Amino acid sequence: MLPRSFAALLLACAAAGCANHVRFENEVREHETREVARAATRIAAPQSLAAPYVELALTSEETLSVRRRETLVKLDEETPWLAREELWEVPAGLVAIPFFTAMRASDKLCLGLIPDHTFNDGLDWGFAALNPALNVESPDRVEGREVARKTRELGRFEEHDSRALGGVPIALAIPGHPKVVLPADAGGHVRIELLRLVPDSLRAPPRRVRIEVAGDGVRSGATLDVPISHPIAERLAEAVRERQRLRAAGISAESAARGLVALDTLGFPESALALEQELRDRQQRDAAWLARFSLALQLD
Repeated sequence: MLPRSFAALLLACAAAGCANHVRFENEVREHETREVARAATRIAAPQSLAAPYVELALTSEETLSVRRRETLVKLDEETPWLAREELWEVPAGLVAIPFFTAMRASDKLCLGLIPDHTFNDGLDWGFAALNPALNVESPDRVEGREVARKTRELGRFEEHDSRALGGVPIALAIPGHPKVVLPADAGGHVRIELLRLVPDSLRAPPRRVRIEVAGDGVRSGATLDVPISHPIAERLAEAVRERQRLRAAGISAESAARGLVALDTLGFPESALALEQELRDRQQRDAAWLARFSLALQLD
């Protein structure tokens, strides 16, 4: 008697262990890796500066190494057994089995118009629900356990892409003078007035602007010389002389106002605003000078 009871217990445990098995499923997963193999910095600039400012656009011309793989994963899918599910499954099974049995019998009266899978699926579900060792299949609770996997190579190739170099520092300078370093915006664009690149010690009209962008990792750097047109170079030299007069000690409020207007007329409004603030800071203790300065700016 004892061996038979033990065998029955083992059979029940085995049935409970495999009762919730749903199916074996093959799942295909594709993987793609993209690495930058090499990149070059490209500086988009005018061939010659015909305006009192320089506008640039920076991009990274990249060669990407692309690798594609496909992995076939074999899954053993099952619905985990939960005791609380039986609280509603067993009563539902008690109702479902008689209902679908009656439907199958009544199909004879309907001349077989009811599809067989309707009551067959219903009976399968009812018997599974009635079994306390078995949870019915639930799409929301199906879990997959990986049994095996196999990966194969789909191919390797190269792609070319171009992206904006946002936030990259750019060094600009008139050859022979200190560099001005500023970052590109999010789109890789930079705009700067030429007067910011020139110190007061300028002796002759500048002829070109040197632009330098340092490399970063696999991306190589770039250097570009952009010539300055003759009219802009002469205008720049005049603006430098005007700036020297504005910074001279003892300048009158009226002369300072006229100088700022002249700078603005020459095409350097940003520099004029910066110099205005510089003059106000320098003369902050002279209220009379500041009052005449503000009045002269309004009149001009």
